Amino acid sequence: VHAPMMLQTGTLFLGYIRLYAGTFQICTWNLQTGKLLEVLSGHEGPVTNVRFSQGVLVSSSWDKTVRFWDTFESKGTTDSLQLSSDCTTVAVRPDGNQVAVATLNSDITFYDMKAGVTVGSIEGRKDLWPGRSSQDLISAKSQERNRCFTTLCYSADGSVILAGGHSKFICIYNVAQTVLLKRFEVSRNLSYDAMLQFLRSDNMTDQGALDLMDTDESHGQEIALPGVAKGDFSKRRTKPVIKVHSVEFCPTGQSWCSATTEGLLIYSLDDTISFSPVDLDIDVTPGALRIALKKGENTKALVIALRLNTSEYLIEAVECVPIDTISLIVTSLPLDYVIKLLDFLARQLSETQHLHFYVSWVTVILTVHGQGLKKRSPELTTVMNTLISNLLGETKSLAKLCDSNSYSLDLINAANMRNCSGVTTM
Repeated sequence: VHAPMMLQTGTLFLGYIRLYAGTFQICTWNLQTGKLLEVLSGHEGPVTNVRFSQGVLVSSSWDKTVRFWDTFESKGTTDSLQLSSDCTTVAVRPDGNQVAVATLNSDITFYDMKAGVTVGSIEGRKDLWPGRSSQDLISAKSQERNRCFTTLCYSADGSVILAGGHSKFICIYNVAQTVLLKRFEVSRNLSYDAMLQFLRSDNMTDQGALDLMDTDESHGQEIALPGVAKGDFSKRRTKPVIKVHSVEFCPTGQSWCSATTEGLLIYSLDDTISFSPVDLDIDVTPGALRIALKKGENTKALVIALRLNTSEYLIEAVECVPIDTISLIVTSLPLDYVIKLLDFLARQLSETQHLHFYVSWVTVILTVHGQGLKKRSPELTTVMNTLISNLLGETKSLAKLCDSNSYSLDLINAANMRNCSGVTTM
C-alpha cells in the first residue's frame, strides 16, 4: 500500500490495516486491493494507539480524548470521551462492551462503550514503583516523570487486565474490584537505569552523579575507532532504562507474555502443584507406619514412609502392598508423592531381588500418572535417567543369565540324547 504521508503502523485486523500518524490522522487500507479506504481526522494530538472491536475503531491520543469510529456504516466520529490527562494507550474488552484507557498520570479508567459512562478507575502511580535515575535531582517518591502505563491487555473473559509501561513491574488488576492482584518484576539487572529507589549519596557530587562522568585517565589521548573522526562513539554515557513495550494474554487464559527491554518473557500458571491433607498430620513416625501396616492401610503407610524419606521404611511399606492393589494405591497418591516414589523405585531396581514386583510398580505409575509426569519432565530428568539405566542393566544381566541357562539346557539335552543312543546300541 502507498501512504499519503509518513505513518506509523498500528493495528491489523481481518484484511484491513489501520495506521496512525504524527499528523493526528488515521488511515485505513484494504490489504487485498491495496486501496486507501478513508482518512479519519478529528484528533488534535498524536494518536498513541488504535483498537478494533465489532466494527468500531477505538483510538487514543495525546489530546486527552478517546474516539470511537464506525468504519463500516458511516464516516466520522460516532462518539468521544474526554479525560483529564494525555492518553498513552487503550484496550477493548473481548466482548466489546468495555474499554480501558491508560493516561499520563498513571491512571487506568474503565468506560462502558454503550452507555459512555465511567465504571471504574485505578490509580497505578504507587504500583509502578518509580526508581530514581542517575540524572534525577529529586527522590523517586517525589518525581513522577515518565512513569505511566503504555500497554494494556484484557484476559479472554475480561475479568482481569494486564498493565505495563515505564517501570520494571507488570501489574495485573481485577477489573470488577479495581484492585491489584499481583505485581511481576521484569528484571533485577542493576546495569539498567532507575532500578533503585534510593541512590548512594556518596556517588553524588556538585558536578552530578559519578556514574555519568568520564573517569578515563588517558588525559584526552583517546584511541579512536577506525573511521571515527569525532571521538570514541563506543563509550556509553547513558544507561538503558527498563521498559515494558507490550503485554498479551493467551486465549486460554493460562499464560501471558510481555516484550520488554530484557526480551520476550512468558509467564504461565503451574497447574501441576498438588496439595495433600495428609501433610497436616503431625504423627509421622515409624510407629505410626507399622500401625497403619497392621491395620491394612497401605496407602497411609506409604505416604508416611515417603514423608520419612528413609529407604528402610520405604522398602517395608512398598513390599507389604499386594501386587493386585498397586494400581488402586498409585491412583490415590498425589503427584508430588508419585515423583518421590518413582525416584525410590528407580534407585531400588539395581538392588532388589523382587525385580518383577518393582517393575510392576513402575509400569502402573507411568500408566496412571503419565500426563502429569510429562508436564513436569524438566525436574524428572535425573529420575528417568536412573530408571532407564538400571532397567537396561538388569535387562543385560537377565539376558546373559537366560542365554547361559539356555546353553546349559541344550548341553544337558544333547548329553541325555547321546546316553540314550549308547544304551540302545548296546
